[in-house]
Amino acid sequence: MLILMALFELGYVSFAYFMYAHLESISIIEQGLSLILFLGSIFVFVVNCLSLTSLRELDEIAKQAKYNAEHDFLTDLENRQRCIDAINERKLRQVDFSVILVDLNNFKQINDAKGHFFGDKLLVALANKMRAALLPRSQLYRMGGDEFIIIMDVSDANCIYSQNNALLSELRSGIEIEDLELDVTYSAGASLWTKQRQLGVFDLLKQADIAMYSAKHSRQSIVIFDEELHEGVEAEFQLLTNLKTALARGELTLYYQPIVCTQSGDIYGVEALLRWPQADGTVIMPDKFITLAERNNLIKQLSAFVINRVFQDLVILLEVHSSLEVHINLSCQDFVEQNLISTLAMLLDTHQIDPKHVVFELTESTVMQEVEKARSLIETLIEMGFSVSIDDFGTGFSSFSILKELPISQIKIDGSFVSLSHESEKDQAIVETSMFLARKLNCSIVAEGVESDACLQYLSRLGCPYIQGFQICEPLSLSECIKWMNSRLMVKGAMKRLDGR
Repeated sequence: MLILMALFELGYVSFAYFMYAHLESISIIEQGLSLILFLGSIFVFVVNCLSLTSLRELDEIAKQAKYNAEHDFLTDLENRQRCIDAINERKLRQVDFSVILVDLNNFKQINDAKGHFFGDKLLVALANKMRAALLPRSQLYRMGGDEFIIIMDVSDANCIYSQNNALLSELRSGIEIEDLELDVTYSAGASLWTKQRQLGVFDLLKQADIAMYSAKHSRQSIVIFDEELHEGVEAEFQLLTNLKTALARGELTLYYQPIVCTQSGDIYGVEALLRWPQADGTVIMPDKFITLAERNNLIKQLSAFVINRVFQDLVILLEVHSSLEVHINLSCQDFVEQNLISTLAMLLDTHQIDPKHVVFELTESTVMQEVEKARSLIETLIEMGFSVSIDDFGTGFSSFSILKELPISQIKIDGSFVSLSHESEKDQAIVETSMFLARKLNCSIVAEGVESDACLQYLSRLGCPYIQGFQICEPLSLSECIKWMNSRLMVKGAMKRLDGR
C-alpha cells in the first residue's frame, strides 16, 4: 500500500516538475489544471495516510478484542475457551497430556468476610503465585471463580506430583493482601489423556472435577482420577438421586428411640431418628446419607421433613405420655435457614403444641463450625420456649468452651465413651468429668450408647439422670413406640398399685 502511494505521488511530482520546466510554453488553463491536480495529489496523500492510521487502529482494536476474548480480564490468564482449545489441539496432535483442576479452599468465606474486591485481589495474587510455580511443560488457565486449570504436556503421575509440590512450595509463604497475611490452601484433581485412554474435553474435565472433590473431602492437596474413584462417585450420585426421589415421594420415615430416667425407669422422652426404608425390606441408616445430603444442600429439606413429621406425631405421642419430650437433630446448615424459626412458629400454632415438649440437638462439631450463628439460633429457640441439647458431647476439642459460651440446657455424652465406661478408666474419666461440669453449669445429662447391664449399673451409681441405648430400647416406628410406652406405663402402674398394697 505504501509503495503504491509513493509511486502515485512520484507521478504527480514528475508531472508538476514537467509543467514547471515548460512553464513558458503552456497556457494559463493548463497551468491551473496542473495546480489542481497537484493539490489533489496532496489531498489523496493525506486521505491515504489517515486511512492507513485508521486501519492500524482498527487492527489494534481487533487484536485487543481477540486478546480479551481469549484472556481473563482479572488475572490476565488465558480463559476457559482457550483451555478447551488447547486440549483439543493436543488431542489432534495425539500427544499424551494431563489436566490439573485447582480449586481455592474457603474462598466463599473470604469473600463473605472481606468483600468481593478483596477476593479479586486474592485471585490476582494467587494467579501470580501459580505462574511462578509452573514447571517448564505446564500452562495455566483460569476457568472462572476460584478455579484454575494447569495443562501439562506429560501423563506421568510423578510429574503431576512434582507440579503440585511446586505449587505447595510457592504458597507456603502465604499471600499478603491489604496488610493481611493469608494462609492459602487449595484442593486439586488431575486426569490423564493418553493414546490408549482417549477422552472428550468435557469427560476429561469432569474426571478432574471428581478427583478435586475427592481431594477436598479427604483433605488432600491433590488426587489423580482412577476408575475406583469414578465408581464411588457414580454410586454416590445414584444414592443422592434416589434420596431426592424418596424425599419427594414421602418414602422416608421416622423412628423414635426412648430416653428413660435411670433411677425410676420412667419415660423421659424419645429421639426422632430418620430412616429410609427400601423396597426389599431393608432400611438405609442416616449415617449412609446425612453427610451426602449436607454436601449437596439437601439437609435443610431433610430437617424440614423431620420437624414437620415430629409435630404431627407429637400430638399422638402426648396422648400416651403428657410430659414427653421429643429430641430433634439439627444440621449446621439449619443455622442459616431463614425459614426455620417462622416454620416452627407456624407448627406450634397449627398443632397447638407447647414448645417445652421439643428439644433440639446440635452436635459439638456442628456448633463449632458456626459459633455465632449457633448462639443466635439457640437464643431464639430458647426465647420461643424450646430446649437445646449438645449431642456427641466430648468428641471434639471444644466441649468446655461450648458449655461456657452457649446457653444450652442439656448435654448428651457420646456413646463412644458411655458404652465401655464400666470397664475403661479413660472413658470413666471423660463421663464423670462431663457429668461434673454439666451439674455445675445446671445442665441436665443424657448418657447415650447404653448397651449392657454393667454400663447401666455404672451410670446408676454415678447418678446419671437420663439414659438412652439398645439396652433400654432400640429405635421404633411410631406405632411400635406407642405400644412400648403403653406397656411400660402399664407395668409401672401395676407396680405402683402393688406397692400401695
